[in-house]
Amino acid sequence: MNKYLLPVAGIAFLAAANGAFAASATSNFNVKVTVNTACTVSATDLNFGSITGSIAAGTTGSSTATVSCNKGTSYALSFVTGAGPANAIGTATANMANGANPVIPASLTISNAAQTATGGNDNTTINGTIVSAVTNPAVGTYTVAQAIYVLY
Repeated sequence: MNKYLLPVAGIAFLAAANGAFAASATSNFNVKVTVNTACTVSATDLNFGSITGSIAAGTTGSSTATVSCNKGTSYALSFVTGAGPANAIGTATANMANGANPVIPASLTISNAAQTATGGNDNTTINGTIVSAVTNPAVGTYTVAQAIYVLY
């Protein structure tokens, strides 16, 4: 009978030894990404159209500014740079020129400067108004480059 006990005891010892190696410990770690705020802005040309003869004061035109920021980002559109949305300036004068001819001034305003980003393309209207009447301006295209900034 002892001859059967020894192999059975050996098998039991091996099973117990294998069970000791099957123990485990656990730990958690974080998987993460940091998304930094980023915004872009672009705008269509503000065109007062083709005018024959004199230009009346109060002639209007509009442009669309498109802003794309991370969702939930507070931002403001501005015609000047600044430290943040609180420094946004939503009005400007654009002096359209055509060579040596007198400039044609236009007042520009941003319809809704301060906003919160939706995470897609957010559109805002830029309104322009010819400031004063221009009698018989020289023929040609009057233009000026106007900067627009997104402050966030």
